[in-house]
Amino acid sequence: MEQVYVVVASGQKRRARLYQEPSTDSALVNILSIDDTIYLDLSSDQNVSALEEWRHVTYRPTSGAVGDSGWIQIGHIGPLKTFDVPPVDEDVFVKHCARIEIQAHASETDGAPAILADYLIALAWIESDLTKFGNRLPGTSAIGPFQITEEEWASFVAANPEAGYGPFQRYNPLSQVTAAQFLTQRDWETLEAEAVTSGIAEPEQSFIPSFLLLFQSRLVGAEAAFAIDRIHAEGNAQTPVADALVQFFPKAAERKALIGRRQRFLQQGLAGHVTTVDEFVEKTAAVLNEAFQVGFSKLKQHFPEFAIPPVTALGGGTPWLAFAQTEQTFWARANVSETTPAGKARVKAYFSATEHHPPTVEPWCGAFVAWCLTQAGAPVVKQAATAKSWKTWGTVELRKGGLTDLKVQAALEGAVVVLHPGKDTGTTGHACFALSRMESSRKLTCIGGNQGDTVRTEPFDLSRVASIRALTQVDMPTGDEQLILARTIYGEARSESEMGRQAVAEVILNRKASHRYPDSIIEVCLQPSQFSCWNASDPNRSQIINLQPGADKHFDECLVVARDALAGKINHLTDAVLHYHSTSIGSPDWVRKSPNAFMERKIGRHLFYRGIA
Repeated sequence: MEQVYVVVASGQKRRARLYQEPSTDSALVNILSIDDTIYLDLSSDQNVSALEEWRHVTYRPTSGAVGDSGWIQIGHIGPLKTFDVPPVDEDVFVKHCARIEIQAHASETDGAPAILADYLIALAWIESDLTKFGNRLPGTSAIGPFQITEEEWASFVAANPEAGYGPFQRYNPLSQVTAAQFLTQRDWETLEAEAVTSGIAEPEQSFIPSFLLLFQSRLVGAEAAFAIDRIHAEGNAQTPVADALVQFFPKAAERKALIGRRQRFLQQGLAGHVTTVDEFVEKTAAVLNEAFQVGFSKLKQHFPEFAIPPVTALGGGTPWLAFAQTEQTFWARANVSETTPAGKARVKAYFSATEHHPPTVEPWCGAFVAWCLTQAGAPVVKQAATAKSWKTWGTVELRKGGLTDLKVQAALEGAVVVLHPGKDTGTTGHACFALSRMESSRKLTCIGGNQGDTVRTEPFDLSRVASIRALTQVDMPTGDEQLILARTIYGEARSESEMGRQAVAEVILNRKASHRYPDSIIEVCLQPSQFSCWNASDPNRSQIINLQPGADKHFDECLVVARDALAGKINHLTDAVLHYHSTSIGSPDWVRKSPNAFMERKIGRHLFYRGIA
């Protein structure tokens, strides 16, 4: 295990030096100063067999840096050092959260829909006010903006072995954003698995966790949060939370410690009075709702082009709402229900707009959304019968913390809303259409199918909202292969070295040659949800869509890379490398779930893979 030490002069005339080998005659790696920090792992192979007066260490100018490794004489090693998480510039932190969202969604990982910048900011605001980075959870090693513990960080590092994270990067606030992303996706996947284990899964449906449930998972663990959610859904809201925690924290001391750490949410009123399930849900929902508003306001302040992406109204408006309202009138007839011949025939028609054609009536909210959109000539998603799939529909995510903002409201009508399961909407989740109004500051009015086994309009608690996706007009870039390829390289890797840019170009050419992707460079580059720089919600898009030669020095360099790639002059990767992701996000599930995945190269801040299923 690495530990942190201070380098001291120890009365010697020479400053501490770091050598390539345990000898003053070997090559010099670095010259260190008094109070510099070094990292020493006494259990490493080098130190187990080291000469008595030498130790193998790593010098890092900051705790999160990669650093230089080498040998130092023991006389220069001072006492163990402790240090705090340094403050972080709010502007940098907020924009980093936004980039994490963009990159996580481009990675196509299953848990990516759980990663929204406003949620990450909201979580950090709840845990640390974005400024109080010391330990705030007594009895744990938690620190930083997200109060990440040593155990959580170790899990994150173990799941991302190729990214180069070490134990002390936990002290870097921006590295904690990546860890928070990983932990959130892990909780998402655990909640989905719990739904399967509990038997509430429905045909062609996947359980949709709300952000409230993800937040509760952060407080008490995903398994316990799921159990509490089921207790609440089943109408046993007055059950003490402590009783629900027994299964997951069997020792009374463990439960007491947890309640003490999270007393803001687990204790109600007088000390010692543990809250009920209903009180827990109400309190966490209120806090998270306020935090989402904070998250949106900070995005709007520091990154307005991301918080409110350019919204161009569709020429024809949202005609699918008219079809939904016509269907609502049909279902209001006295002789129509999903058990009558007329209702069954209507549900069957809805499923005809999806790939799933069940012989009997099954949960049909997603099919209803798909049918209305198809009637209006609008696009639908793959696996449209599954409510979860609608989290990727459209072009932009509308931030629920910003639904009172006039520009966000302008895009709200006709947006597809995806909801956590609740009464009268199925056991796994729900998809419906937003109307351009809110019932209250904490309720959103929607029209949808399979709402109480019919089509109707009703308000839903914002705490159940997992996603709000709007469809807006998106201008398409024009230009030849070299120009579109260069723009993609610029958008994805302009801050990388020449080799890093070339590697991105190689992946694009490899995809063109693969049967799994389109057979033209332009189609590969612009394929939806593949390269984040072309996502409608990515501010990069507006910067790159009209780039021309001579506009920017780095773009001209990308043009050269594109020309060389098209001429077959670049050869850093094998032809089988079709995927890459940034080291700033946790390992996507397409890596973890591909048994033949192999990280061929790390170039700059990207990891390049072959063997992805």
